[in-house]
Amino acid sequence: MTDVPAFDAKQKLSELLARAAAGEEFVITKHGQPVAKLGPVEQANNREAARAALLSTLRKQAPLGLPRFTRDDAYEP
Repeated sequence: MTDVPAFDAKQKLSELLARAAAGEEFVITKHGQPVAKLGPVEQANNREAARAALLSTLRKQAPLGLPRFTRDDAYEP
């Protein structure tokens, strides 16, 4: 990860964005103190990974205590 002063980041934003898209990561600093990170966005196009993450989240939630029902129950008048 490369430190980049805020002034330089403003002047070279297009270049930094292109490099971030290529996989580089940067820490934007102001007066020598880190204030932000710039890097590539992880693409979540993996359907199976998204499904697994959703199921994991749902399993961690407390059950509502509702009775079980069938699909037919949902369509009763």
